[in-house]
Amino acid sequence: MNLTLTSAIALGATTLFAAPALAQDASGTGEDIVVTGVRASLRSAADQKRNAAQIIDAITSEDIGKFPTENVADASQRITGVQITRTRGSGTGVSIRGLPTDFTRVQLNGSTLSSAIVDLRGGGAGGNIGRAFDFRLLPTEFVSAVEVTKSQTAEMQEGGLAGTINVKTVRPLELGKTTAVGSLFGVWNSNSGKTTPQASGLFSTTLADGRLGVLVAGGYSRDRTETHSVANVGWAVTSEATLRQDLNGDGDRGDRFNIPSQIRTEIAREDRKRTVLTSVLEFQATDSVKLYAEGFYSKFDIEVESLENLHIFTGATGGVYDPSSTRFTTIDGIDPAQLAYGIPYATNLGLTNTDVRANDRINDSAAKTYYGKLGADFKNDAWSGEVSFAYSKSDQVGDNLNLAQIQRFQVAESCQAGQDICGISLSPESQARYLDPAQGVVASLNGAFGRKTYDRVNELKADLRHEFDNGWVRRISVGGVASWRKTFADATTLVVPASALASLAGLSRSTVQASGWGLGSYTQLVEASRGGFLGAYNGSEPFPTSWRASDTRALLAAIPREQLAAVPGAIQENLSSVVDVRERIFAGYAQLDFGSSDERISGNIGARIVSTRETAAGVAPDLTGLVVQSETGGTVTVPPAGAVAASNSYTKLLPSANLRFELTPQVILRAGFSRTLSRPTLTQLSPSTTVSGGGGNYTITAGNPELQPFISTNYDLTAEWYPNRDTSVALALFAKDLSTLVRSETDSVTLPVTFYTASTNTNVLRDQVFQRTRPVNAKGVKLKGFEVGYQQVFTFLPGPLANTGLQANYTYISNSDPDVLTAASKNNFNVSGFYEDSRIALRASYTWRDKFVSSGLPGGYGGLGVTTQARGNLDLNVTVNVTSQISVIFQGTNVLDNADKSRTTLGDLPVDYYDVGHQYMLGARFRF
Repeated sequence: MNLTLTSAIALGATTLFAAPALAQDASGTGEDIVVTGVRASLRSAADQKRNAAQIIDAITSEDIGKFPTENVADASQRITGVQITRTRGSGTGVSIRGLPTDFTRVQLNGSTLSSAIVDLRGGGAGGNIGRAFDFRLLPTEFVSAVEVTKSQTAEMQEGGLAGTINVKTVRPLELGKTTAVGSLFGVWNSNSGKTTPQASGLFSTTLADGRLGVLVAGGYSRDRTETHSVANVGWAVTSEATLRQDLNGDGDRGDRFNIPSQIRTEIAREDRKRTVLTSVLEFQATDSVKLYAEGFYSKFDIEVESLENLHIFTGATGGVYDPSSTRFTTIDGIDPAQLAYGIPYATNLGLTNTDVRANDRINDSAAKTYYGKLGADFKNDAWSGEVSFAYSKSDQVGDNLNLAQIQRFQVAESCQAGQDICGISLSPESQARYLDPAQGVVASLNGAFGRKTYDRVNELKADLRHEFDNGWVRRISVGGVASWRKTFADATTLVVPASALASLAGLSRSTVQASGWGLGSYTQLVEASRGGFLGAYNGSEPFPTSWRASDTRALLAAIPREQLAAVPGAIQENLSSVVDVRERIFAGYAQLDFGSSDERISGNIGARIVSTRETAAGVAPDLTGLVVQSETGGTVTVPPAGAVAASNSYTKLLPSANLRFELTPQVILRAGFSRTLSRPTLTQLSPSTTVSGGGGNYTITAGNPELQPFISTNYDLTAEWYPNRDTSVALALFAKDLSTLVRSETDSVTLPVTFYTASTNTNVLRDQVFQRTRPVNAKGVKLKGFEVGYQQVFTFLPGPLANTGLQANYTYISNSDPDVLTAASKNNFNVSGFYEDSRIALRASYTWRDKFVSSGLPGGYGGLGVTTQARGNLDLNVTVNVTSQISVIFQGTNVLDNADKSRTTLGDLPVDYYDVGHQYMLGARFRF
């Protein structure tokens, strides 16, 4: 990978310095010529960077309705210093310079866009609702530019500790003429073998002698993907006394071990449908005043059928362990506060009568997002300003229901250091029964049921500026914003026991497990839709390639929701998982822009003061009333929780300064200083407390509404060289000093617990130690690094080679706490090569991201932490211009079929392996 980057930079440097004529334009005359497509996009992005008052990078559309990729996040990863995170292969979040996605502020035309989209598969309060924007909401067909600002100014809205991404959409008065653009594509996924449609249309015109601009646009897309995965859900401390077995054969039952909780093979079939409508109305009322209104609507339907196959090694009853096939590994470095500290890991384990649950989990949700904004801009000779009000709301309702079954097989696991997956193998006898539909019995129908999340944001902004003609002071700006946000996520669950399901569905007693109810016709054979399961994997560990799962969809089709909900006790509300947070923000700023008379020196200095007040509601149980059931695995019973509420407020001063120095007409130097702020996640602010556990291991999990925000002091230096409009080279040095991070603090608390023995009806009160985990403001982190960016069109080369070009960038990131800070990949690079003439455009883009921590120490993943492994991604794009109005486009994503992999930070044990396949698009674009 590094050789590839080095070669690309060497090629660029050789061609750059070998061409003295580059100071002229492509025509060789020094005069401007009209360019379009990729070259125009690169020029526009370079111009924005060159002329900006602070340090920014940008990517712009190649034409109206034509962005380099179909996803804004996927396009952003080509910007220097930007990395993305993915959900089942699709770009969903953006990191800047190695900081988590929650530290990136995302705006739509300068305003906040709410997002209630959560992955219900994640559990909890409708998943993990947070501040990070889900980029799947936003199609690229309406985007004109994506600007990434890396050095803050006082007039910029706070919240982007790492940086701010502003997604700018097409504006009718900027187009200045009647334009109609449309596209129609077919999208094919290699794992699912399915082809789905994607269509969009945009119409813009001007009226009233060009003073009134109207734009309307809409789009529909459907993606049917299939993700194959193997996951080690986690490790659990288990005692020999609980198992009632001498696992290591030392003659006693006094030892404890870390055993895999579950190893899961899974095929996730995802069907995503997105409908988007947007409109803009602009009116140039006078030469000085422009009024505008804009709106955005998105409906995002997602259905994920997770055909999971859980091999449960702890937490289920009936299994008999085989000491002869068990091997243990000791892992050093685990924090002493963790339950796993000093306890060996069973990296090889054999289990007879294993509880295997091949389930069909249906994650079906629909999210709607509304955004509206009214504003006015005015400008005369000396004064200018804007005022706007934006309202955004997002709602999601969804289920995550699962017809759980229990099967019994003899299973062996192998979780070896350095391997990509945990291996699963079956005995010959179990293999013979593995696909028999009669093997399973119903456990329950369970999961999220009608679960609701919503996010509301009201934002009022005002800015006023005064320009000066003479002297160093060029402009004075003042302004502010008032923002009100309300976020809520419930935790409604449906649990229908086997006996009630048997009555509703007419199930019979199992012929294999006499104490249970058979699944009847509600089973299905699970195998890859196309090719083999986990086709991207080339290792040696064994795993099942097909299995017999339950059929939740068929059951839900046969039994109405009302009947399921009517089962006594079926509807449950886990109040301790509810998120209910309100946030009020008032901010004001003052900024002074300065510059020399010859424009070679310019910059700004200012400060922003921000007042935040947060209120959160939740529940907490009486921790003096805990009861442990001694004869049922030592499970803990928690008394009903009572309502709690908390509030927090803080005021922060955020100074900033930026200096721009034009060393020569082609060389620009910049320096930036700022303090930036991001707030804790919404789930961390919840005051709720939960208690769980069994078998001697008991935990308390709590939120912390008193969390303070993250504050970073930032320093930036850049040097930029623009020898001509088609060439640029940039070097940036940066350092960030985060005064605090929110870390999971783990300690031990001793509580009085009643131990109840049902067989003798006795109660014994004694002290019990609980492991308590909660987020706290703790030690910060120092982060530093550098970026190199280069782009060039090789116009000096002969013949068709004059239409080729290269775009490349590299980012190096170092941080003082590499096992704790998430998202910080040390090495990152992008290389894009292209060819473009009037008939055809070819582009190949390769993005590589080094490994990064995705769950930090000391508490992540039971004390082991998780590191996502390095990954490359190759995308291809071919455009053929049939006429000046019609183009045929082919696009390939993840062409090399690379998989997403993660392993533990300590011990290097396998965690997750996701094979997302690759995707191709073929279609046409029309412009009139």
